[in-house]
Amino acid sequence: MASAATDLCRAARRTGLTVRWDGCPGLGALLVAGPDAGTFLQAQLTSDVLGLGPGDAQPSARLQRNGAVTALAAVYRLPDRGQPFPSYLIIGRASALGSLKADLESFVIAEDVMIEEATAEFTGLAVEGPEAEAMLEGHDLAAEGAVVVPLSLTGDPGGIVLCPPGGAGALEALKKAAAAKGFVDLDAEESAPQAWDWLRIEGGTLLAGPDFEPGKTLLPQTGLEQQVVSWTKGCYRGQEVVARVRTYGSVPRALRGLVIHEPLGIAPGSLPPAGSSLQTTEGVTIGTWASVGYSVVWDRPVALVYLDKANRAPGLRLDLEVDEVQLEGEVVLLPFHAAASCGEQANRLYDRAVRSFSAGADTSAIALLEQALRLDPHHTEAVEVLGVILGRTGRFHEAIDVFKRLEELAPDEPMVHTNLSLFYMRIGDKDEAERQKSLATLKKFGEGLSEQEIREREAREARERRADAERRRHMFAEVLEVDPEDPLALMGMGNAMLDLEDLAAAEEYLGRALEVQKDNSPLYVSRGKVLERLGRPDEAAAVYRRGVDVASRKGDLMPLKELEHRLVLLGRS
Repeated sequence: MASAATDLCRAARRTGLTVRWDGCPGLGALLVAGPDAGTFLQAQLTSDVLGLGPGDAQPSARLQRNGAVTALAAVYRLPDRGQPFPSYLIIGRASALGSLKADLESFVIAEDVMIEEATAEFTGLAVEGPEAEAMLEGHDLAAEGAVVVPLSLTGDPGGIVLCPPGGAGALEALKKAAAAKGFVDLDAEESAPQAWDWLRIEGGTLLAGPDFEPGKTLLPQTGLEQQVVSWTKGCYRGQEVVARVRTYGSVPRALRGLVIHEPLGIAPGSLPPAGSSLQTTEGVTIGTWASVGYSVVWDRPVALVYLDKANRAPGLRLDLEVDEVQLEGEVVLLPFHAAASCGEQANRLYDRAVRSFSAGADTSAIALLEQALRLDPHHTEAVEVLGVILGRTGRFHEAIDVFKRLEELAPDEPMVHTNLSLFYMRIGDKDEAERQKSLATLKKFGEGLSEQEIREREAREARERRADAERRRHMFAEVLEVDPEDPLALMGMGNAMLDLEDLAAAEEYLGRALEVQKDNSPLYVSRGKVLERLGRPDEAAAVYRRGVDVASRKGDLMPLKELEHRLVLLGRS
């Protein structure tokens, strides 16, 4: 798709952008000061305000008692410049600051705190993009009395430079220097509002109205808890509801990203407005549309959407219908784009490769993994999966080369040699296959030992593991005699039977445990691995897929990655 807005977005992603904070972003600030400012905000907002150092910022939220979002904002602790107590700026949409100020003031009882509208006290310029940090570091802004708020609105590095009214000249000089380096000046572009909206959608920045309804949308529905909530700070308004949802269940609908793959060339303007029902080709309503736009990172139309439990697993392809036009959209976790170090970029490429391989796109998956390894040559998971894909596609010599690389990265990992043994056997080199098998055994039990010593050590450790497993089996059996459905005892018994190598019994107990703990995502990993060992890969894949659905609904990211990884290793989509 080519348009003036997409050209601006591409230039911004390539180099960077500048824009007045009160222009397209529509930002403003409240000043919160006084001896009790920090402790007051700590109790009223979701983030750990007292953990901020001078010059630090953090995303935060103001909630109602029922966990509904009143406002999303950033909290910035002003640098210490002789004031007796820490002072803070709350930076958010200027149009919402009046109601937020009134809301906060209604909770001031005996605290010595002052809350003032401060937008007019500053001239502000947002500077974002891959080269933004270097641009900001190259200017002595502090000499002009300016502060740089480290806040990303589009997913790229950068911040908001705030100057007192007398320092406006410094901002103009910064804009000119940025323009000379190829930064886009959105204040001078007619298509800037659309471009800015698309960039903030890519960055996962939500807008009140299209993306959440203040006072009605629960924070867990937005998926922003990981960003705006401190789980260790203690009480804040709305905490009980947020914690209860996180611990015991999930919301009926949750925010996800939707990448529109088909039909090619569809314009974002053809997608429904925010608040419209999101329907399948069968006429079933499965969610609600929020903001829509175009992603130059994905090179596809994208949307923020609220999806029901059955349709929000990452990687799921949805067949949708809009005004009698059929669409195919892919569900993704937000944001669509985030600035990252090389390692983080490699992780994202690895995740995309896993999705591509699961969809049967081997060539695409291999290309993505190679990109990831160019960025982070030490990404062991990417190396392992690349080797597995090459092996499953019959490219055994290339797979051997890849696992040789993995041997350098993980020299103590016996599974490297186990895989090499399998691949050498497939190309007919039985001698090397046996050697690799021996290396796997040596690395598992220790080098410098004779074969007899290795066997004795293995037998001793096996006896110790078996004795411990027998102890646990008896303990959990006693619990299950009292309560046959005790979930912890069922899970413990399953793991004990696994250690005793009674795979059939382990599968039975873990299956029963899942029946009473359907939302326990790590259990799906355990049961699936047992099914793999029983030689039942199709059943294991089905268990892993159900686990992916559960983990994605609950936001259990570590089990989700393990479940997706197991599916890749099984070669199942």
